[in-house]
Amino acid sequence: MTEWQQVRPLAQWSVYFDPMTKIAYSHVDYLSEEVQRRLIQKHAFESHSQRAYFVVENNKLIEYKGLTLPYSAEIVAASGQPRGLLLKEHGEREARALNDIAQKGAGAVKAEYHEVGMAILKRAGTKIEVRPLAAADEKKELANGKFPAGEIIHYGVLKRCGEDYIPFIRLDLFQIVQQLARMEGKEHVELLSNAVAKLGAILRTAHELGIYHCFTHPGNVDAHGNLIDYEHAIYRDEISGFREKIAEKRSEIGLFSEEGLRFRDIDVFFGGEREILKRCRENFKLTHEELMMKVRFLRENISLSVGIPVFELLAHLNIGFYEDTLKKLPIRDQRRIIEAFIDHYCIANNWVKKKVFSELAKKGEWTEQASGFITNAGASIGQIPSEFILNLWEQKQPLPER
Repeated sequence: MTEWQQVRPLAQWSVYFDPMTKIAYSHVDYLSEEVQRRLIQKHAFESHSQRAYFVVENNKLIEYKGLTLPYSAEIVAASGQPRGLLLKEHGEREARALNDIAQKGAGAVKAEYHEVGMAILKRAGTKIEVRPLAAADEKKELANGKFPAGEIIHYGVLKRCGEDYIPFIRLDLFQIVQQLARMEGKEHVELLSNAVAKLGAILRTAHELGIYHCFTHPGNVDAHGNLIDYEHAIYRDEISGFREKIAEKRSEIGLFSEEGLRFRDIDVFFGGEREILKRCRENFKLTHEELMMKVRFLRENISLSVGIPVFELLAHLNIGFYEDTLKKLPIRDQRRIIEAFIDHYCIANNWVKKKVFSELAKKGEWTEQASGFITNAGASIGQIPSEFILNLWEQKQPLPER
């Protein structure tokens, strides 16, 4: 870990490791006494987000996601879940998607989900209250018939590991990815090219299996091209059920199809979250280029934004891999990296390359048309908004049967 610390300094603490299940917990609250008796303390490091941590086991990095402190009275906009918790339906979904793709030989990351406990979630307007329940509390309240009003949620921990998976270096960490390339004895462009080639193969396999990630921004792709965070993935078999349950007639429903979800997976990665970027431009009265300049400045001077909500929002906007990384490189290097993705995602790749590079030369930015060429989606397709995807989970759709 000494070498890694030179690339990206990591916060360190202790976690509680269960030698029987091989699962690590950030804290012991609400774990059964039987589990607590066999726990041992283990040295851990921070992951890319505050929702995960990892340990080094037999010279391998093993990441644990979920059950992190502190619990918070808010739903995190990016995940649609209570802060600190990974809900059962999302943890199981991610484990299944990662394993389905890995079995086809495209992804290197495998996962296990372990349910840990229950909580009562109460909503009051925009505020929430989350009260985790210990097993003893649950039995007592059920026996008394006094189970509090509210939504019962189940939460747990997801274990992720892979031969070349680096949980704490993602593609949106531009300068750190450069340092990683030097540490691995590679050119920066070679590392990026290999990463997006792998991402292309993973997405192609996922889409062939009928799995749509929905949040493919660069922060969900590690520096070796491993796509993770499938917790809001949608399976082909679920699309018709979701459509039937959406009562209001919304324009997004027309986009909500296999074709639309394939398109979103490509466009979110290269082009960013278009609806959010549009609202930011309108709210701050900025042109597209002015907004991009502010975001890039805050990315490179992240300490300036800490504690200032508006700046933090801008610093963490997903502006897309093209704007955030590729545009900083010479044209020939941009082409090499984009070609690597197209070669591993598309079949008729020479035609696609010609169309994509012509579009980029004309517009100077990643457009929906460029994503349309890659997915063969046509000119009329648009990006399904993130809020629409997150709102689908209010339907509590179970995983489809295999």
